[in-house]
Amino acid sequence: MNEPKTIGEILTDYFLNSQEPFAVAFRNHFAASNQGTSSCVVCPASPTSPLTDSLEDWLDNQDVMQILHISPRTLQTLRSNGILPFSRIGNKLYYRRSDISRILNNHYTMVKIKYYGGKK
Repeated sequence: MNEPKTIGEILTDYFLNSQEPFAVAFRNHFAASNQGTSSCVVCPASPTSPLTDSLEDWLDNQDVMQILHISPRTLQTLRSNGILPFSRIGNKLYYRRSDISRILNNHYTMVKIKYYGGKK
């Protein structure tokens, strides 16, 4: 049985092989910007291309809900309030790992309980 694809593999396949207008425009943009240079920004033969490396840092709704132990409605609230940035391709939403880490770090509080079990 085949292993499930990672989000990075799914997005790489989309941007390299899809005939949807957005994916075609994406490929055309990088093809035009690379004319006259020997380096290739999007290269399907190279597993360490910049596109593949950056796509591994993206998570979908299900991954984020499992990591943060939150409901779909809570995730929607984080998006609606502008707390959690996202990217949308069709009806699928993606989030950067770094944005989730930033949110967790920014909302970290350490509570020190004074006078616990004692007098004031």
